[in-house]
Amino acid sequence: MKIDGKQLTFPKSIPVKYSAKLIKEVDGEITIEAEDEESYLKVFTPFRGVAKLYVFENECWVDAETSQPFSGFDLSALGLDQLGNLEKDEATKPPKIIT
Repeated sequence: MKIDGKQLTFPKSIPVKYSAKLIKEVDGEITIEAEDEESYLKVFTPFRGVAKLYVFENECWVDAETSQPFSGFDLSALGLDQLGNLEKDEATKPPKIIT
């Protein structure tokens, strides 16, 4: 994940929800831009729990839990770097039937 002023760029493969202006979606990455103090980015775990919540306060992205400025987020700490495209994996591997 990268930050450049009001813009935040993250991999398209990670499960997120956001309230911000979509700037671009290319090469497996999404870039959003904060519009106001209501802008946020929620990063979810594979189990739909919230892994991280970033909010836009005082003209910068901050970690909602610590109120510290965004300094990058290590996706590997939560195993999110290995998610890839789950739909594609499920389509290529048929389920095992145990009798």
